Amino acid sequence: MIERQGFKPVKPKRAFEEICEQIRREIQSGALATGDKLPSERELAEQFEVSRSTVREAFRILEIGGILSLHKGVKGGAIVMHGDTKPITQTMEDLLSLGTLSLEDYTEARVCIQREIIRLACERATEEDFTALEANIAQLRAAGDRIGVTERTRLTQEFYALLAAATRNRAMSMMMTAFTEPLDMYLRQIGPDRSWDVAASRAKFLEYLRRRDAEAAIAEMVSHMQRLHTHLLSKSGTAT
Repeated sequence: MIERQGFKPVKPKRAFEEICEQIRREIQSGALATGDKLPSERELAEQFEVSRSTVREAFRILEIGGILSLHKGVKGGAIVMHGDTKPITQTMEDLLSLGTLSLEDYTEARVCIQREIIRLACERATEEDFTALEANIAQLRAAGDRIGVTERTRLTQEFYALLAAATRNRAMSMMMTAFTEPLDMYLRQIGPDRSWDVAASRAKFLEYLRRRDAEAAIAEMVSHMQRLHTHLLSKSGTAT
């Protein structure tokens, strides 16, 4: 006789979860596309045979997941989104702030992803990509030492977004965003390392990128990231 396993009674799925799954399936099948407007809460409540509050809860979950955009008013409603990376970025930030993900693991993973992004960018970047990166670096240099944290963060996020875009790989761009934006949380708390000429480092990096010298570009980028990591640890008091 087979011994009794540690199984537990199955609980019926909550109605709003089933609604979420059905809407996701409609999107995956192509029945719903980006920009399409879903029926009203009242209409969907009738179709699903649930209360309007249940439909509203499903909408809220799908909005948090970046699948739907909810708009109020007569012309409002639930609109299928193109896809939002904010949920991924927020999850990464939460994991860091809660200590579930260490700064060491975060930096190591970020370095690994950057290496592959740089290799692809060296192969696929165009002159337009180089020009855009150059303009970003010029803005950072022109701002000088008095640049505020908000503007410095904006230019940093833009720099890495431009670099990821040069790979012509949407997934790489999403991962770059998820691993770059959480840095804003740290830099707003402890401030950037103003003893380091970031513009000069990025200009050198861009020079290697233009030459399609992936290894030299990676070495320059990794050096910068390791310096940033050391700065974050020293200021935040995080143990290595």
